[in-house]
Amino acid sequence: MWTIDEIISAVKGEPLNIKEKVFSDISTDTRTIKKGELFIPLKGKNYDGHDFIETACSKSGAGCLCEKSKVHKIAHLKETVIIVEDTLNALADLAAYRRKTLKGEFIAITGSNGKTTTKEILVDILKKAFTVHFNEKNFNNIIGVSKSILSIKYPYSFYVFELGTNAPGEIKILARIVQPDISVITNINPSHLEGLKDIQGILKEKLDLYYNTKKGGIIFINADDPYIISSFFSNDHVIKDYAIEKDASFKLIIEEDYGWEGYSITFKFPDISFNARTRLLGRHNLYNILCSSAIASSVGIGRSSIKESIEDFKPYDKRFFPIKSKNGYLLIDDTYNANPASMEWAIKTVIELPSRGKRIGIIGDMKELGDKEEFYHRQIGKILKESNFNKILLYGDAVKYILHEIGDDRVEVFSDKKCLIDYAKKIIRMDDVVLVKGSRLLKMDEIVKELD
Repeated sequence: MWTIDEIISAVKGEPLNIKEKVFSDISTDTRTIKKGELFIPLKGKNYDGHDFIETACSKSGAGCLCEKSKVHKIAHLKETVIIVEDTLNALADLAAYRRKTLKGEFIAITGSNGKTTTKEILVDILKKAFTVHFNEKNFNNIIGVSKSILSIKYPYSFYVFELGTNAPGEIKILARIVQPDISVITNINPSHLEGLKDIQGILKEKLDLYYNTKKGGIIFINADDPYIISSFFSNDHVIKDYAIEKDASFKLIIEEDYGWEGYSITFKFPDISFNARTRLLGRHNLYNILCSSAIASSVGIGRSSIKESIEDFKPYDKRFFPIKSKNGYLLIDDTYNANPASMEWAIKTVIELPSRGKRIGIIGDMKELGDKEEFYHRQIGKILKESNFNKILLYGDAVKYILHEIGDDRVEVFSDKKCLIDYAKKIIRMDDVVLVKGSRLLKMDEIVKELD
């Protein structure tokens, strides 16, 4: 429930019409808006919510926000109208206003890789002892995070938010919405370079989470990440570090690598040490496990609950997810997305895992690399050239740079997805291991569905 005074105060708006003074909720979608809800018209590349204000108000009978430059679109509207400079900023302001009213601890996670898996593991652990709200899937931008907070109807013990960015300034806005008590940057790697330009741009953007964590709050630092460990210090926060390679307060030790069966690991934390087994594959996932476990331990979760969650947690959908096909080969679905670091991790993990058959890589473009596109695709090409992959099927445009680096008869290049799938079906045999990975824009998951 929102009063008009609360809304005007939160968005620093100016009332144009006042009819309804109390609103049951906030909506941004005319397809789902209900009676009594205030409509916020958002804008995108191919749409403008202001074009649907009359439809929204006829359904809700309540009112809307409207940008000052769009007032001409609502000249005859009789419902409540509040004028703002920017409706996206207004949505964020409403979420920040609501966040201040909520009791409980807010945890924010960002980083180039591992955000979603870290969040999902952490939520699973916290739920053993507490009530937890979290942003679903990867709804980690300003709209997704704002709507997630606005959807909260009652207090939880913990609120866990994954924060994403592809342009300068987004993390600062998201952190000001969430106002985290606890925060972590999982790692710094080349991603979203079209918007963030270079590694230093990525680092600067991600560090805004730490700088906007509440004073006295807890900041977790990956001590194995050279960019993070050398770039942040604060007297205003409690800093806790975690690592696999270096010494740290929260440390994970690999006791045994069981190949496709995962790892046996030992946690050495400030007050406790314990062993666990995990079925997650790849060293990168061990950092996700360590990070989430360290945070959970710091807020009072005991070793038995952490151990239970780690041992029960299954590989996350489309994130190095192994699928045993009906024809007896193993598909590794890593199609959620791809940047240079995640591509390198996936390839090296498959290189190190045992295979009774061929190793086949179906590799697509990595997007949003800007003027670094050629460089990073060539880097992946160098890794593949020295790898034990028996066959490499490339799909897209930028993969030509991978081809240039490998330059041998293991490689086939495809511009047509169906042709690639048909060729793959001819060469894949029982006991082969097939990695499928590429940028989300290429919809590489369609290849997995056809090969499964």
